[in-house]
Amino acid sequence: MKSIATGVLLIVLATQACRRGAVADSAADRDAVNAALERYRQAWLKGDTAMALHQLSGDVRFLFPGSPDMDSAAVHALVIEEMATYRIPSLTLTRADFFIAGDHAVDVGTYDEIQASKTRAPIHGAGLYMTVWRREPGGGRIWRFMINELPRS
Repeated sequence: MKSIATGVLLIVLATQACRRGAVADSAADRDAVNAALERYRQAWLKGDTAMALHQLSGDVRFLFPGSPDMDSAAVHALVIEEMATYRIPSLTLTRADFFIAGDHAVDVGTYDEIQASKTRAPIHGAGLYMTVWRREPGGGRIWRFMINELPRS
């Protein structure tokens, strides 16, 4: 499933890049995605559900290994449920790669977070992420999001 989703994503991005005629990585585009990413990260750190949801595209999809892809309604429900269940006191994102193709930007890296449950001991999560941002009216929005949790060592 992961390789199929990745393959489809690469085809979509390649098609978009060909339509535009060139792959660009302007400083302004990169800055816009960085600002949107930081707003999304801060929304999780502050427990601001409305701000987190605002950073999602109307047709967002989340792709998790071994699970069916989540459509927009399921993603919104997940964000609302996670924010109601957990407080995120720590969320570190480390970018490994970034490129822009047409109206899409791909951000690949690692994450490290602490989820503080209201009923259980804190959970430490770490892994790999790939976020595809899409330029939309009002700014960049998360269009596709994939995550792979790394095994605890």
